[in-house]
Amino acid sequence: TFVLVYTVFSATDPKRNARDSHIPVLAPLPIGFAVFMVHLATIPITGTGINPARSLGAAVIFNQDKIWDDHWIFWVGPFIGAAIAAIYHQFILRASGAKALGSFRSSSAM
Repeated sequence: TFVLVYTVFSATDPKRNARDSHIPVLAPLPIGFAVFMVHLATIPITGTGINPARSLGAAVIFNQDKIWDDHWIFWVGPFIGAAIAAIYHQFILRASGAKALGSFRSSSAM
């Protein structure tokens, strides 16, 4: 989920310059490629649980007691991965946290 959310944020960031992308209309292409790569890497491990709704649907259809024992990880994992990707994109890559903190310090000194 981290890879998917990070790719979506990076591909659709409105603050990117037009020169950063040769064809800005093709934002769905890297998103689809990220989903494809995550599926290739994680199907043998988890059955690709990057979407909690997809994991829930499979668990409901299969409906065995053992499935529900560890089902919580398919909800907690994607939410944590998405939150980490959002924090990484906002505060590390775009450094908006440092800019906001700097403007706060300069305005409070007046």
